[in-house]
Amino acid sequence: MKSILKKCSLLSLLAVAACALLLVGCAGGNGDQGETEYADDAFIASLAKGYEARDTLVEQSAKEKGSVEYYEKLVDAELSQVEQYQAAQFQDSKLQEAAIAYINALKDQRAAAGLYSTDNDQYKKDWQKAYDKRTELLCVFVEDYGLTVSGSHQDSLDALVSHGKKVTRDNSEKAAIESLAASIVPEFTQEYSSYTGKATVTNNTGFDFDSISFEVELFDASNVKIETAYMSASHWLDGETVVLECYASTQDAPATVKVVPSYYQIAEND
Repeated sequence: MKSILKKCSLLSLLAVAACALLLVGCAGGNGDQGETEYADDAFIASLAKGYEARDTLVEQSAKEKGSVEYYEKLVDAELSQVEQYQAAQFQDSKLQEAAIAYINALKDQRAAAGLYSTDNDQYKKDWQKAYDKRTELLCVFVEDYGLTVSGSHQDSLDALVSHGKKVTRDNSEKAAIESLAASIVPEFTQEYSSYTGKATVTNNTGFDFDSISFEVELFDASNVKIETAYMSASHWLDGETVVLECYASTQDAPATVKVVPSYYQIAEND
């Protein structure tokens, strides 16, 4: 009887031990499966490495400037470091979006480089567009994600970040002014043999204008442009409401109107 009890106790102890090992194994397995390696820090490190490699080529290859190969080599110095992150997983979704946009900007520059010898005007346009986007993103990486480079490359990075800030500011101004133009809906009344269009408009752009002018495109019922008139304002402060006027010499009132900005000068505040 004692022998049977000992065997039962031993079996019970073995069963408890087996369960404990099973639980530990399951816990360890789940932990391994739950770990995700994010690319956030690695991307910023690779971006710095690629930037420095490109900047070094700019300094070393000045004599080669002016060839397709030169511009392709510059882009490839960066692209070879960061292209791998296009399909990587990031913890910060905004950083991932910016990383993909930066890689695409580099690819756009490389495509533009191929036009250098065959269509120089298009090359300049495409290269500059991608350059503007690249510098805007570098500003984000520096200010929001701590991108740094070694001392010999700091001046060039500072210059690109400064340009990126200007691009962001210019784009913000452009978007605000285009929105303002879209809000202008002049009403036309006939005065003798011509029409006068008037619109009461509030400057809600966030900017004070020394001067601003708009083209008012007039269309007939068949959506044919029949005339372009003009309206403008001077010393127009943010939040201020003014009456804008334009004059048309058409025989009939326009059926539809499209207002687009043509010129503006933002006031410099002291």
